[in-house]
Parts: sequence; C-alpha cells; structure tokens
Amino acid sequence: MTDRTTQVLDTFAEHLRTLTLPLPVEGAEAARTEARAALSQLADHVTPRLASLDAPLLVVIGGSTGAGKSTLVNALVGAPVSRSGAIRPTTRRPVLLHHPADEPWFTGTRILPGLARVHGGASPGAADAEAPGAQDTTGDVDPATSLALHAEERIPQGLALLDAPDIDSVAKGNRELARQLLRAADLWLFVTTANRYADAVPWEVLRTAAERDVTVDVV
Repeated sequence: MTDRTTQVLDTFAEHLRTLTLPLPVEGAEAARTEARAALSQLADHVTPRLASLDAPLLVVIGGSTGAGKSTLVNALVGAPVSRSGAIRPTTRRPVLLHHPADEPWFTGTRILPGLARVHGGASPGAADAEAPGAQDTTGDVDPATSLALHAEERIPQGLALLDAPDIDSVAKGNRELARQLLRAADLWLFVTTANRYADAVPWEVLRTAAERDVTVDVV
C-alpha cells in the first residue's frame, strides 16, 4: 500500500470518527449506523488487506446457531480441531486454522488486534476457559477475548479458515464478535440449515454482504 493510499484511508477514517449528525431528523440514526459500519470495515479488513496483499486468504465460516459450522471445519481438515456440541453457543473462542508457514501473518495485530492470541485448537475434552458450560445455556455469557491459532499441515499455504461464533447467538457479545470476524474476511462460507433458512438474522447478514460486494458461498 502506498503512502498516498494510507493517507487517504487515515483521513477518511478520521472523518468518520468525527462525524456526529446530532440533529434528530429522519435517517440520522441510519446514517450514524452506516458510518460506524464503514469505520469498522476499514479497520477490520480494508486497511489490513491493502497493507498485506500477499497475506493468506481468510475464509470465515459463519452462520446460524447449531448449523454445523465447527463440524464442517473438522470435516474439511479431517481432524477434531474446533469444538462442536449440543450446548449453545458452542463456539465462543474463534479458532483460526492456518498452514504452519503462514503463522507470522496471524500472531501479530495485522487483523483482529483486539483479540489475544492463544496457540492450539480446542480439541474435544481439553480444558478451555472460553468454552460454555451447563450454566451458560441461556446464552448470558461474555464474548471470547482471544483467538485460538491452530497450525495445521492439511491447510494449504496461502489459505486460512476461521470458525466464528453464531451470528444469531442468544448471547449479544457473541453476535457482535461474529460480525467483527465476518468484516475481517476475504470470503464468507455461510452455513445454515433447512429449518433456519427463513430466519431474519441470517438474511440481514447476507444482505449486508451483498451491499459490500463480499464474496459468499452458502452451505
């Protein structure tokens, strides 16, 4: 990314941060929401991607509660690398799977700087402070504050898979974290089921993807 491009993006981001739209007129709240969304998209994807065009393609697996996102990730890799189960929300700490040679791209703050890095996947039966317990079945839990990095030889170099929390989780923090992860994606792999396809939240997320010209594959 050239210095000129960096300057333009920084100026645009500063403009969005100082935009207040204080008058209670029709459309003001929607405009404020759009400004916040644009600022988040700049920070989570546009600036990091332009600064690192050679970085691995980040595929974020997101979708509805209990649709089988973690199960799909485990099947793609051929090993139980992401926690799956009956308790909802199952995925609280997102898991990022990458080729071992690509690890330097993800250990720093290039993407998702607000999440601490933890090495190793959430294998079944392993102790995990971010995993839900029986007392969390209402979904009234805090979102994860860390990102699990899992080096996996079976992931092709130049590609990374990120298993995200449910976009329609009953836990508000999980929903917000899932949207942040989706904003960082180069590609969305959206997982749903036949009995969830008509839910409002997944359609809202997909409409947002269409508005931003995000590439989405649906399973």
